[in-house]
Amino acid sequence: MLEIKKATKEDWAIILDLLQRQFSEHQIDVDETTLTFAIQEELRNEKLGIFLIARQDERPVGFAAIVFTWTLEHGGNSAWLEELYVLPELRGMGIGSLLVDATITETIKLGCNAIDLEVEEEHARAENLYQRKGFRLLSRRRWAMELEHQ
Repeated sequence: MLEIKKATKEDWAIILDLLQRQFSEHQIDVDETTLTFAIQEELRNEKLGIFLIARQDERPVGFAAIVFTWTLEHGGNSAWLEELYVLPELRGMGIGSLLVDATITETIKLGCNAIDLEVEEEHARAENLYQRKGFRLLSRRRWAMELEHQ
């Protein structure tokens, strides 16, 4: 049986494991200390965001990482679906779709006006999922700059 629940502070290691698997698949190099800090801070302060964990027969099989921001474009509180991950051997079984549904439900409950996300070009399958759920493609491209602290 599949269930999706909001993560608690005690779930940090599960999220870390799934996130490291995802980053490894995408050749994204983020050290464990940085990930652990970010996960634990978000779990300590729901104003930053939430994690949803999908479990099949109590085994963690996927997660969604949602962070919150205040945007002018959306007129206030909005969510950023930062990560959505399902174990490779279980993809195509509806778990990602259920995680998106749970994300929408939770963000509505928390008063968000919109959900933003990004999809890498080679993930057309994910784009199809988001389009079926009602997301629309924007004309923007995401840019980022890492900041060095003194």
